[in-house]
Amino acid sequence: MSKTTPIDYSHLDLMRVLGGPEEERLVNAFFVMYKTARIVDATNAMFARQADAFMERLQVLRIERRDLAIKRVSRRFFVNDRMVRFNEAGNIGADAILEEWRLLGLAGVRFSSQLTRQNLIDFVVFIAGLKVTPDSVDELSGRIRSCMLEGIELLSVQQVEEELPAFSDAVRTRFRRSARETFFRAMAVAEDIIASTSRGRELNMSRTRRVVQGLIEHILKDESSLIELTAIRDYDDYTYAHSTNVCVYALTLGVQLGLDRPRLSQLGFSALFHDVGKVKLPEDLIRKPARFDENDWLQMKQHPLLGAKTILRHIDHDVYAARAARSAFEHHINIDLSGYPQLVVEQRRPNLFARIISIADTFDALTSGRVYMKESITPAEAMRRMHGQTGRKYDPLLLKLFVDMIGIYPPGSMVLLSTREVALVVSHSKDDMARPFVRIIGNDKGLLEIPEWVDLSHPDNARRQIVRIIDPRKYGLRASDYILSD
Repeated sequence: MSKTTPIDYSHLDLMRVLGGPEEERLVNAFFVMYKTARIVDATNAMFARQADAFMERLQVLRIERRDLAIKRVSRRFFVNDRMVRFNEAGNIGADAILEEWRLLGLAGVRFSSQLTRQNLIDFVVFIAGLKVTPDSVDELSGRIRSCMLEGIELLSVQQVEEELPAFSDAVRTRFRRSARETFFRAMAVAEDIIASTSRGRELNMSRTRRVVQGLIEHILKDESSLIELTAIRDYDDYTYAHSTNVCVYALTLGVQLGLDRPRLSQLGFSALFHDVGKVKLPEDLIRKPARFDENDWLQMKQHPLLGAKTILRHIDHDVYAARAARSAFEHHINIDLSGYPQLVVEQRRPNLFARIISIADTFDALTSGRVYMKESITPAEAMRRMHGQTGRKYDPLLLKLFVDMIGIYPPGSMVLLSTREVALVVSHSKDDMARPFVRIIGNDKGLLEIPEWVDLSHPDNARRQIVRIIDPRKYGLRASDYILSD
């Protein structure tokens, strides 16, 4: 196999490729205007205000460039070549609109300096008025091609993909580097939480909240590079990594749910503290290499109550402490009220944070092979086991979102391809979960000197199919060597 020439990304300024608040406001304004056009007449004052607001946002960004395009690649929104994450309250509606556009072969729209307010209104009214059904796609596609308005260009999926190939690779590489810094800062905070609470020291709460905010910011831009890091299993102390992994999973699921920033911050804070009660248990129990016996489990089942008490004892009583204490107490209570601790006085379902953390906690435990479980299992097997308990142990909606989020082949997984190549999964595609973006690290002739970045969903790679997830240890490999590279 030929080796690819490494690309020097050192000249890239990350802030040049990340969209800021103005890009996010532009995308929000566009979809608010679009959805308004679906419910009111073009002469309605509300629609007129939305059109004016969009034109104003457009003018602000035109200081840099005369033409501006709003487009979508996979699950990412772009304004020209700057990536934004449109994930606020209107995201569900935007996704519905873009799914219709996808059926029609559209991936975005470009507005030139010739755009007039009236042409904008005519375009939005026309495109928002289309009723897309499987039977109407061909007819509507023809109508769209005949709709020619000055200052507006509709972009096909092919056009958008051709405009961003090098940019996508550059962003992915820089994000993976940034993710490592963010992830290991979070691990350091998790270690400090455990050390401080076990020794009765004061916790650095401002540092904890800052690191949670850092995780949120990174997930909003690129969730895959953080999830990839959760696949590293060869830490000296799994405890800190587990809390960090659960925090990453929980926050990513929270983003998928559309939680606002304050609730995401409280969720991440709660996830970092979910197992803090274990510091009150004997260390030889926590590190026991064999399977737990009945007495071991009786002790272990005390950690949710101990965690709630520890949080309330060491943290000032505010909304963060209250949510963290309740989540720690409830994260092993199932939605059918089985589990532990058993509720006697008031039986109620665990709160949303606890239900999210329960899924993240179980998945990380199953796939990491925690000391009292002896052996890890594949993500697919973990999902199968968890699915068998949906509706009893896990919230069905949250578990479905989690499965969609993790994908068939989670980032960080090592896979064998039909071409006898070994690859590391970097990120998955929502359009085709079975064909993610990977780094090929070896073939039947040995390891590659320079790993090859490959998008399995691209037609050129149709011959490459994933056969199965593999255990890198059986091949004498460590996933961390590749996850932490570049």
